[in-house]
Amino acid sequence: MQLDAGDCSMTISMAPWRQFVLFLLVLIGSLEVLADDLVIPGSGNPEYILGQLASAFNQRQAQHRVIIPPSTGTAGALRDVGEGTSPLGRVGRLLKDEESRQGFIFVPLGRDPVAVVGGAGVTVRTLSATQLLDVYSGRITNWRELGGKPAPIRAVGRENSDASRQALTKVIKPFRDVVFGPEVKIVHLDPRLIELLDRYPSSLGFLNRSALAACSSRIVLLALDGVEPTPENVEKGHYQAWVELGLIHKSGGLPPAARAFLDFVRAAEGQGILRRHGILPPATGR
Repeated sequence: MQLDAGDCSMTISMAPWRQFVLFLLVLIGSLEVLADDLVIPGSGNPEYILGQLASAFNQRQAQHRVIIPPSTGTAGALRDVGEGTSPLGRVGRLLKDEESRQGFIFVPLGRDPVAVVGGAGVTVRTLSATQLLDVYSGRITNWRELGGKPAPIRAVGRENSDASRQALTKVIKPFRDVVFGPEVKIVHLDPRLIELLDRYPSSLGFLNRSALAACSSRIVLLALDGVEPTPENVEKGHYQAWVELGLIHKSGGLPPAARAFLDFVRAAEGQGILRRHGILPPATGR
């Protein structure tokens, strides 16, 4: 069979069109993937555990992708969900009455003990409530005063509105109004606290236990008045300092990616991930 010049010119001229069509198909496919991305902004308290849940969810299916960005605080979750930027937000506390009246809905993940924690060089293993107050008020500044290896205490504090501080305030009432000493470093986001715990072996801070898994160095969980910050002690009612982790959304319909992720979290696999990280799911956390 012979191919004349006219046939050749038609064949050659069609090639760029095929490439253009292929480009459009790839572009449309990319846009579809982006449209199914679910970004969940908000609090640092559930950031680590939601990262674990998102990773398992993303590996399990390819239709949706959940992204857990760096913390913007509970205020960031309320803002983004309220403005419609994100269908789901993450929080480290229950909703306030006025927030519920604004149409926000709370989806509980479970209770997570808030631990008082020392850096890798801390040799003390327990603190009393009075000692904790003395450290943060500046009356105690060295670990040797608490029976530990001599080293300056690099205490890291949080603002009154922080969920972890509010949890400690439930069991140590004066902690709400304590005036931090001049050497206490106040931070406003959990990742910054974790950074300081990693950087300074003689540091002291407090954060929900599952979030502390993000630390890259060894940390020391301290008993409070002799009670360890374990999920078992929370469940038995012996340890009362805990945060209620959850997700929020507005009333009305949720997009498919959000519905699918919530279904995954509520199912056996999601509940198992929560338990493995020391979080008491709602059925056992109350």
